[in-house]
Amino acid sequence: VIGEIIAGVLVGPSVLGNWNAWATKIFPTSSWNYFTLVGNIGLILFMFNLGLELEQKSLKRQWKYSLPIGLLSILVPYAAGAALSVYLYEINGRDNFKDPDRAAFTLFAASAMSFTAFPVLAAILTATGLLNEPIGALTISCAALNDLLGWCSLAVAGAFAKGTGIVGLWVILIAIGYVLFMFFIVRTILVKIHAYLVAKNDEMNRMFLIGVFLVLIASAMFCDLLGIHSFFGAFIAGIICPKTGKFNSELFPKLELVTVELLLPLFFASSGMRTDLGSLNDKFYGGITVLIFIIALIGKFLPACLATKIITKRDWTFCSAVGVLMNTRGLVELIALNIGLQLKILSPRIFTMFIIMALATTFMTCPLLWVIYLRKYTPEKEILEQNGGTMVLHQNQILHEEEKINHTEEVQEEKLKQNGFSQSPAHDIKIQQHIERF
Repeated sequence: VIGEIIAGVLVGPSVLGNWNAWATKIFPTSSWNYFTLVGNIGLILFMFNLGLELEQKSLKRQWKYSLPIGLLSILVPYAAGAALSVYLYEINGRDNFKDPDRAAFTLFAASAMSFTAFPVLAAILTATGLLNEPIGALTISCAALNDLLGWCSLAVAGAFAKGTGIVGLWVILIAIGYVLFMFFIVRTILVKIHAYLVAKNDEMNRMFLIGVFLVLIASAMFCDLLGIHSFFGAFIAGIICPKTGKFNSELFPKLELVTVELLLPLFFASSGMRTDLGSLNDKFYGGITVLIFIIALIGKFLPACLATKIITKRDWTFCSAVGVLMNTRGLVELIALNIGLQLKILSPRIFTMFIIMALATTFMTCPLLWVIYLRKYTPEKEILEQNGGTMVLHQNQILHEEEKINHTEEVQEEKLKQNGFSQSPAHDIKIQQHIERF
């Protein structure tokens, strides 16, 4: 992901875009929209695939942790961004840029500080094999809540920019109704049709698959029209799809090959293409950019880390890794900032400052995650559920218990043989029952 964004920066105005022949003949800006369009298709398919892969039971199990952690990890940086906007508002109005509505600017600055890039986080977790581990399910749930609230905030900001805030409130209510409709109505219909086709041994029926993709397109389009980005609609469509049988096991790898290897990299690259580093060649503006970066980094890391420690009672390594992952702003932030630029709420200079902050916090995620968590991580299945205020023991402890049980059984077996008896046929079942109970 980092390499793809850097590639976009290289072919954009920051590097090769300064070469006239490149900007006019080889890769003109008029072709960027088509490039971005194909990338958006890849993003929608990726989010749908992500929804297919994630287990609903895993998400439900995480909500008692992710809800308070997610709320704290958005409220603290949101408040920090709102406070910083008081200072940035004057800078935003320089270079003859028309001052936007102050409420709209405050909401945009606060939202920019609080986002966690759902697609980039999902890509990182998928690449590191952590998506279905406790840390992956927890951070994905928190990121979903962060981005949903963030987009609602941006909808309200956009409404203020256009003159009314009541529209943004309607967007929030409609979004809640849409999620409930998808989970209770559309999901029920899909599950019943899937069960009927399984009974007829026709699970991969073409008309059913076409219907699923029509649901995907309709869900993505509705969210886009609502002002909440289309990838949320695609993700919800993936979550409500059946998780059993051939449907999930055969459809997922086919979509993943085209999406991850071909289409999604174009989306990541298109974000880097729109970054112009040359606009910050002044020390003063460079210092402001560093200030924005520090506030964004600390404002997101500390509440996520401390809340995870208090609520899950996990070790500091796990909690720090959650804080690092929640700092992945990346593409969601880039999308939001581009909207602010188009609505003339953010000046080009402030836009670039926030872009650099988003890219820097995203770039540092993978290296920091490796230093803090991955180099000590072992691919054992962890169970994230509380047991009397403490976390259930890990797989290696279960294996240790199994060894003790085996040793005890071997001693008993030897005594039985000495007395002329053979091993009970229930030997293995007994061991398994001990392990499961443990």
